[in-house]
Amino acid sequence: MDRLARIFSQQDELITLDSGFKDEYETFKSLHALPAEKRQSLEQLTLKLLTDLELPHDRDSCALRSRTLREEGNLVFRDDTKEAEQILKACRLYTGAVFEAEDASEELALAFANRGMALQEYGYYREAYDDCANALDCGYPEKLQHKVIMRQAFCAWKLENIEAFEEHLACLEKLQLNEGYERQVKHLKEKLELLKSHKKQTVINETEAGTVLEEILTDPGERGRYMVAKEAIPQGKVIFSERASCFVPLEQRLICHQCAATLMSAPIPCSQCHQRVVYCSRKCREKHLAIHRYECAAYRRDLLKLLGVSHLALRLVLTYVPLMLPHLAGCTSSQAIWSSITELSANQEQETVPEYVQSLSMASHLKQASQAELVYHMLCANLLQTYLKEHTDFFKQFNASSASIEDWQVVISALILRSAGQLLANGHVSSSLLPVGLQTNEFALLQSDMWESPLHLRLGQLHNLARSELITAINLPYLSLCNHGCAPSISTKFDGCSVVNYSLGDLARGEEIFNCYTRDYRNSLKQQRLQALEEVYKFQCSCDKCKRPDPDQDYLAFHRYRCEKPNCRQIFTPDVDGLPQNSLNWWLHSQVENSIVCTVCQERQLFPWYNDFLDLVESCVDYSKRQLLFQAYDDLDKWLMEHHSLKRNLAGELIMSCFVEIDVGCILEDWEYENLAKVIRHQLKGTAAQCGANSLEYLTEMTYLWDLIALKKCESNEMELLELKGKLEYLASEYREVFLNYYNDFIEQQCK
Repeated sequence: MDRLARIFSQQDELITLDSGFKDEYETFKSLHALPAEKRQSLEQLTLKLLTDLELPHDRDSCALRSRTLREEGNLVFRDDTKEAEQILKACRLYTGAVFEAEDASEELALAFANRGMALQEYGYYREAYDDCANALDCGYPEKLQHKVIMRQAFCAWKLENIEAFEEHLACLEKLQLNEGYERQVKHLKEKLELLKSHKKQTVINETEAGTVLEEILTDPGERGRYMVAKEAIPQGKVIFSERASCFVPLEQRLICHQCAATLMSAPIPCSQCHQRVVYCSRKCREKHLAIHRYECAAYRRDLLKLLGVSHLALRLVLTYVPLMLPHLAGCTSSQAIWSSITELSANQEQETVPEYVQSLSMASHLKQASQAELVYHMLCANLLQTYLKEHTDFFKQFNASSASIEDWQVVISALILRSAGQLLANGHVSSSLLPVGLQTNEFALLQSDMWESPLHLRLGQLHNLARSELITAINLPYLSLCNHGCAPSISTKFDGCSVVNYSLGDLARGEEIFNCYTRDYRNSLKQQRLQALEEVYKFQCSCDKCKRPDPDQDYLAFHRYRCEKPNCRQIFTPDVDGLPQNSLNWWLHSQVENSIVCTVCQERQLFPWYNDFLDLVESCVDYSKRQLLFQAYDDLDKWLMEHHSLKRNLAGELIMSCFVEIDVGCILEDWEYENLAKVIRHQLKGTAAQCGANSLEYLTEMTYLWDLIALKKCESNEMELLELKGKLEYLASEYREVFLNYYNDFIEQQCK
């Protein structure tokens, strides 16, 4: 980041934008119109940065590290017990070997083959099948290939893939096999015939298309294009869904770069870019090749993580330009190309508009950006265009075009800049559940202490698969048509690169459908929202919640105290006008001094009970301290009113501390479990009130209650259990199956 800042600072001195910002194309035309000496200096600085970002690579060291891990995995896998725990431990070591091998193809082939063997043994047949194919692609030794092909045939049988099953058996029949392998082939041929005879006919049922619940209108005034309910929509109804073509991981988190899956059992990394990019399957890797071929060298340099929103802008350009090219091929100049793109972006009258046209039409705030912001995004676009020119064959696709490659370089720079400006105002970030306490190079489904069998958790382990974190930046042009409202109309569920939007309340016919661009009215002060909206989105909010005489009343309801002074003891809400920003949540900011003052007696609150509570949490291993801790939680009612945010936060500390003890084998007494369940249920009520009963925050906290119910450590009833099961609708599909299995394995019988 320091190198990037240094180069950009030097380049900034070479640029003059005296005429201001007209559009992205004119901005880059002005850049190309710089005096030759300045243009040359600008380009040399860019090339120097790309060279400096090159990372050293020692293939022999990669091979050695991979071999060491593979041999450790072999020792674990050869354990005579062949217990599930040992198999998954071996899988983890083999996965390490796959990642460490990078482009050392011989070691990579062996690592894939051995991991495929362990995955097959455990029951991950799809992943094992992919690993066998990966091993063969990487040059697995020819004299041993029959072993890998035999595994492929076995997995194809288990997956009921008749075509692949027949193909692998035919291949095996052509090989010279010993008697043992011949018997295996004969056995598998019998299984093939059985599979053919019992294969169920797939019946395709015609389903009626869902009713369109929303429509897009255009207001020539401030609202622009906006979304309204086409008919009355009840609470909890799916209003619309959208699948995005373009997203990028945040913080280079290891998620599938094609489908955004997070719960990957056997990730397949690109061997050329230092493990930066992974896929959940060969199918995803093949689908993403059209994009990754242009990004691989950038990942090798760790370039993309430096550029923030410009990386997603690049992804839009890489994805959409081939789709636009047929409309632009006849253009003879950069000006003609840009004019055609502008015409495409205005084409919104069709019934179904392609995603790239929707994206081209998104609003941009570059005109309102400061010169420093504009120059920064311009230099990012210039850097990425230069990277594409120097380190990829991206511009070869324009060889048949009527315009020159130089024209296309100007256009591509302008398109990246345009996309970045649009995403600043319209980009989204998605959250997901993630395993607790894992490093970014660890994978949930390979954790031996968590799983009983494929996709079936061990009893009491659900809470270790549930923390919420932002994982992707994603382009959702249809969702972006919703205007901002501090009280949103929709709740958005992210499922990989797809989203589903549910109605948060009843909507009347013709009522506008709002999305919240910031934290909503229950989770922020008006002034905090206004500042964020003005800085990022360049407008001032005038929604119903902001126009109320007391716009902060809902948020402040979660911050009501009882004065701790014996001569007062009145309930009060802090005076937010006299507080620094965010100081209402003083306990979340270690550098912010608590400055809560009772508005009745004007005495500053000292909160001695707060530090006492945290001390008890730290001593939770001690039975007597746990007794005091549960009492201290009940005593919070003396100071914190109703669903106070601090009480929810302290409930979380208590719950996690107790579960740490449970996870290491500590058996609590019945009264402790009873109190723990009470704390969890109270926390859930507060979360439902402030964040929503179907929010990701609620779902993560719910896992602790599910574990207590599964462990038969707290009472429940059919109504509560069915309500909790209903929450699974709001989980991403990869987690929903795991949660449903857990419910069926350990909880469902309690309904009977």
